[in-house]
Amino acid sequence: MIKQRKLLILDDDPQYAVMLALKLQQRFPELDVSSSKRGVLQKGYDIYVLDNDFGGDKRGASLAEKVREESPDSLVMILSGTLEMDLLKRLVNCHAAGVFDKSRPGDLEQLMRLTHAFLVQKPQSPPNSPANLSETISGIRTLISEWNKRLSFEESR
Repeated sequence: MIKQRKLLILDDDPQYAVMLALKLQQRFPELDVSSSKRGVLQKGYDIYVLDNDFGGDKRGASLAEKVREESPDSLVMILSGTLEMDLLKRLVNCHAAGVFDKSRPGDLEQLMRLTHAFLVQKPQSPPNSPANLSETISGIRTLISEWNKRLSFEESR
């Protein structure tokens, strides 16, 4: 019997969380999608979509770090409308797969593609294997490149 994959959305905006859960459920009917408006980590999920801002309290990076400690093989993605270098650094260090802006439809599609890639991937390589290391480096390069583009855009405004 194959274990059903589980995804958790932590977002204090219940309307956005419901919309995102519906879109994920439509695209991935095999995925068990849950959401919570509290910024409190729950264990036992394969994929975490974490809002960065809970009523002005920036918790995205600390939540991502906790996920990494408790569930190192899970996929961690952050939803953020603000660009902060400290957040980027912390997310790179805890191997967050991506940071997505809620207001950009293209970012939602990237989140869907990343979720799909995670769901269809082959079994994980051992943590220190060359394949896993190159995937991590590639992910970090992509994340830094995306943030550099966004930071340049914000500075030119």
